[in-house]
Parts: sequence; C-alpha cells; structure tokens
Amino acid sequence: MKKKIKIFILDDNQYFGELIRQKLIGHQRDVHYFQAEMDLIRRLNEKPEILILDHILENCTGLEILEIVKRKCGNSTYVIYLSAQDYLNVTLKALRNGAIEYVEKGNTPLNYLDSIISKISFHTDGFSKPIKLDHYRIDSKIYELTA
Repeated sequence: MKKKIKIFILDDNQYFGELIRQKLIGHQRDVHYFQAEMDLIRRLNEKPEILILDHILENCTGLEILEIVKRKCGNSTYVIYLSAQDYLNVTLKALRNGAIEYVEKGNTPLNYLDSIISKISFHTDGFSKPIKLDHYRIDSKIYELTA
C-alpha cells in the first residue's frame, strides 16, 4: 500500500489556495491549505512531505517562511515555490535557500504541480529516502509540461 503524503499550501489568496488544494486532493494525499503564515508555522511539526509556498504573503515573504521551514523540517519537506513574481533574484534566492522547484503562477497550469510531485516522489522512492538533487535536475525532460 502506498504511503499517504501530506501536502501543505500557503497562499494569501484564498481563491487560488483552495483551487490548488482541490486540484491536489486524492492520489493518497492529505492536502491542507493555509491562508495565514502563523497557522502554517504552528503545524510544521507535522513535517509535510510537500509545501507549496507563495512569495507575496500578508505579513512577510515566502523566502522568510522558507527559512523557517528549512530550520524546523530540514530536508524532509520539499518546497515548491509558487509565485506570480518572475524576478530572477527571487527565483535564485528561493532555489538557493532550499526550494526544490520554482513555478510561476501566471504561466503554468495547475496540472504541472502533479508532475512535480510525481517527480519528487519518484526521486525519493515514495518520500522514503533523501533526494539526489543532481539526478533530480538532470531528469527534468521526462516531466516537461505538455500543453
């Protein structure tokens, strides 16, 4: 039997956050949406396998939350940084500070999130072992977005 994975979503836009949550429900997933940063931070002790993190939040940025997540969860939580920001410096900071992927909100369909989660699952043997980042990055062509 496949392990049920926990996915947390933090986005200050309730409509978009719920849209992501609805898209990801099922497939052995326990999906939780948070609109407020502190609500997410209080639940980080649950160490979700995946966190989908927005950049612009109500009280801080996703980069600040990413730092907290890495401190509390280490490498057991894979962060997909999801943002409408297309600034290279934000992308680089997110990836340098521990995000596994950076996805631009405006240009990427929500189906791509399923592909990313599948790719991470494949490279961690169902979230049971640490990811080898060099293999993960090389393997990107298999999971390319198809329109």
